[in-house]
Amino acid sequence: MPFRTFSFLPFSSVLFFGCLASAGSIAATPQPTAAKAESVLPSGEEADKEDSRYFFGLRGGVSLMGLTDTATIAGVSESSDDAGASGFWGVDFGYYTPEGRSRLYYSFERHVEESKFPSSGLKFDNIANLNLLGTDYFFLYNKDFSPYVGLHFGYASVSSDSGYQGDYKASGFVIGMQTGLAWRVSSDMSVEAGFRHTVLPSKLKNWQGQDDSGNTVNFESQQRGVSSLFLAANYRY
Repeated sequence: MPFRTFSFLPFSSVLFFGCLASAGSIAATPQPTAAKAESVLPSGEEADKEDSRYFFGLRGGVSLMGLTDTATIAGVSESSDDAGASGFWGVDFGYYTPEGRSRLYYSFERHVEESKFPSSGLKFDNIANLNLLGTDYFFLYNKDFSPYVGLHFGYASVSSDSGYQGDYKASGFVIGMQTGLAWRVSSDMSVEAGFRHTVLPSKLKNWQGQDDSGNTVNFESQQRGVSSLFLAANYRY
C-alpha cells in the first residue's frame, strides 16, 4: 500500500496542475461563439433591452381651429373671417412599452382661436380644452430617429369668451390621429416634431349677447376640428 500511495500522489499533482494549465489556456483563448454573438449585435441593443418606462412631456406649437360663426344684428347677418393660426400648449403623461416600440399616454391640450366679424367689429375667443388618451407606434424604435403614427380619443369642451353678456359651450366625444418624428437625444430625453388633428364636437350653438352699443346680437357657432403642428420634449423615468 505504501507503493500505491506514493505513485498516486505524483499522478494527482500532475492531473491537478494539468487542469489548472488547461483552464488558464481556455480562459486566455478567445471564444468564437461569444465573438460571433458580439459581432452581430445591432448598434441600438441598449434600447432593445429597455423595460417599460414612464414619461412626462411638454408640447407646444401652432394650431388652426375649424370654425363657423354668424352674427345677426337688427336682421343683418354677417359671417366671421376665416380663423388664423394661433399658439397652443399641452402636457403628456404615460409610459413606453418594453423596447420603446410604442407608448400609451394621457394628453391635455388648450387651444384658443379668435372669431372676427369685420363689418360690425365684433370678436370673441373660442377656447378648446382637450382631454385625450393616445397611443403611438414607432417604426424604428431602436434608432436615434424614429417616425411614428398613432390615434387618440377622449373628451373635449369648447366655449366662447366674448364679454357680450352671453356665451356658448359645447362638449362631447372626440377622435383623431397624429404622426411625427422622434429624436432620442439620450436614454432619458427625447424631442419630437409632429402633426395632430382632432375632430371636435360639431354641435351648432345659438346664443345671444349685446354689443358695446347695447344692441342685441344673435350668434350661431359651430366647431369642426383642430389641426396642430407641434414640438415636444419627453423625459423618461
